[in-house]
Amino acid sequence: MQERYKSLVLNGPEQCSIELQEAKPIPENSVAISVEYSSINYKDALAVTGTGKVIRAPFPFVPGIDLAGTVIKSKLADYVAGDRVILTGGGLGESFSGGYTQLQVVTSKYLMKLPEGMSTRNSMILGTAGLTAMLSVMALENHGIKKGKILVTGASGGVGLIAIKLLATLGYTVIASCGSLHLWHKISGLGATQTIERIDEPGRPLDHALYDGVVDTVGGKTLAAALAKVKPHGLVVASGNAAGAKLTTTVYPFILRGITLMGIDSNYAPIEDRKAVWRRLQTLIAEHEMNQLSMGTVVLEDIESVCRAKIDGKAPGRFLVDIRPAEIRS
Repeated sequence: MQERYKSLVLNGPEQCSIELQEAKPIPENSVAISVEYSSINYKDALAVTGTGKVIRAPFPFVPGIDLAGTVIKSKLADYVAGDRVILTGGGLGESFSGGYTQLQVVTSKYLMKLPEGMSTRNSMILGTAGLTAMLSVMALENHGIKKGKILVTGASGGVGLIAIKLLATLGYTVIASCGSLHLWHKISGLGATQTIERIDEPGRPLDHALYDGVVDTVGGKTLAAALAKVKPHGLVVASGNAAGAKLTTTVYPFILRGITLMGIDSNYAPIEDRKAVWRRLQTLIAEHEMNQLSMGTVVLEDIESVCRAKIDGKAPGRFLVDIRPAEIRS
């Protein structure tokens, strides 16, 4: 096991540094992982910049809610050295030390082996966003909506981009709502039939019924406006609150059209659901298409600046973080 390794460490709110740390013996019922890749999610940006109350553990603390890598030492019966593993959410980078480090020791029940044939790199192009997007699409399927028009809000974000790709692959007609006009070409390339400007002002309590379902990633006024535009007995799946946590609406979409509003919790999704999701993701997104879903690759030293840009609305989409040592990357 490597004796010294680099980590991005928060020593307090907005106190971010790259530090060289010493490896320690791993406790019982845990595995040591050589982390190869992570990603930057909106929640990571909130944590790194101190903008949101994401971290629920004492400082100093290593953030990062995603990681993928290779087991180098195991004290768990189900894992051996050489296993390629992934861990997203479940408290990673919030309640216990996260993925922005070259070596991590975890005991999480949400740890799982990667599907055969999926690389650690591709798994982190998807990460928490991919898990959330696939859970959203599966919710539509389970609701009986297996075709038709689906509105995706926050289409330039990680969940939005991946949801568009999945829905288009499955044959839905995708309408993408996005305020980042310069990304409309990319969004169309992922399979959106139509791209519209951001929906953020509710109109009538019940508007024209346009959509069979909605994948909402931003919440707030956008979610309220989307609810009013859904066809009878449609489903709205909600997974984000970038536009605000407060929802102001009426009961009319629910009692006059029978619309269902469902929340998606990818953070604590059961392990069996996770396994099903990753199998679907591997089936639906070809390896050569993965790079379409990423806005670029950064290293540990870049994370803070990208997170600040993301909070400022200047870095939409998914960023892959290459955690590996420089001599391996080159």
